[in-house]
Amino acid sequence: MARNVILIRHGESEANARGVWQGTGSSPLTGRGRLQAERAGTRLAARPIALVESSDLERCIDTARAAGFEPASRPAWREGDVGEWEGRDGDYVKTHFANELERLHFDYDMPVGVTGESPRRVGERASKAVYRLVDRLHEGQTALVVTHAGLIGALLRGLLDLPPDRRRLGIVANTALCELTFGTGGVSIRTFNDEAHLGVATGRSAEMRLAGGMAVELIRHGVSRANREGTGRDRGDGLDSRGRVQASLLKGGVGEVSEVYSSPRGRAYDTAGIAFGRLPVRVPELTEIDLGGCNGDLWPEVANNSRCCRSRADGCGHGFTGETWSDVQRRASSFLGSLLHIHRGQRVAAVSHGGVIRAYAGSVLGFGLEKAGMLMPVENASVTRVVMRADGRPVLATYNITGHVDS
Repeated sequence: MARNVILIRHGESEANARGVWQGTGSSPLTGRGRLQAERAGTRLAARPIALVESSDLERCIDTARAAGFEPASRPAWREGDVGEWEGRDGDYVKTHFANELERLHFDYDMPVGVTGESPRRVGERASKAVYRLVDRLHEGQTALVVTHAGLIGALLRGLLDLPPDRRRLGIVANTALCELTFGTGGVSIRTFNDEAHLGVATGRSAEMRLAGGMAVELIRHGVSRANREGTGRDRGDGLDSRGRVQASLLKGGVGEVSEVYSSPRGRAYDTAGIAFGRLPVRVPELTEIDLGGCNGDLWPEVANNSRCCRSRADGCGHGFTGETWSDVQRRASSFLGSLLHIHRGQRVAAVSHGGVIRAYAGSVLGFGLEKAGMLMPVENASVTRVVMRADGRPVLATYNITGHVDS
């Protein structure tokens, strides 16, 4: 069994509400921030938590307590020092330090705010802290850490070894959950930027300068008969009763969208129709991975049968006649990227399949097949949001959000 760590950003602080930069300085929670923390606590109450730690800054300790936990405070979880930007208005920093802000996405050694910590240094101390915490967990246990957006971003960039070229992960929202799983194969993201407990379908993670850009809500279909039977995609294509209930709950997790696209497969097409009350646009590029000669096999057979060719060498198609991981990434990226020219400034839904969503999310992060395991499989009826910036570069804003169906 694996060990899990849930990272949660503190609730809204007074500095957040004023829109000023906040690093190692102290700032209390707002009333809204306390309410966010209480709602996160209600959601986390269903999870058995073995250990709770937090940054030693006021806003994190108070978030943990408002959520119903008494944390062990650790300086290692503290936000990075933002130097001369501490307390500065966000617009001021954008205006006077535009080049430095852009450099932060690829120059991990640059001190933040001229005199502060570099992203690399923050990531390294966070990595040491998380592995110390994991070492204290038993198999199957979960730890909770209340910390900061900058630290979570730096930690994930390091753990996932993201290419240092641009922003690929969205900014973590107040009290959003990021769950990591540590197993024999290394670390994997289970969920990212999950703020479903706040009851908002288009929360802060979608507000990434949509002017000129767009957001795509990638939805995995509800539970199908094939899922229930544990088979490949060609047997039992329709939704089962549970899948239809999941589909009916999806609208609350997504909200209003400008257009709905769907894989032509029945389970995805039906999910889209039930969720949004209209016929979706069928898109072949959203169809599940072609397993070739292994279509319809039980998944243990696909995993263990050499004829299904699930080796790490991406040159071999599934079932020898099917698609490679790269094939799927290319077709999904081509279609989803083309939507920017049609839906600038809008949000759209795309109902697809677990393999396609995971492969595409990996491409956004710069992952090939060799790093596919760093993203856990997406759940049925989960939502993964990708924001296309105005320049066409995608950002993974959320991953594998299921709060709308968990209850």
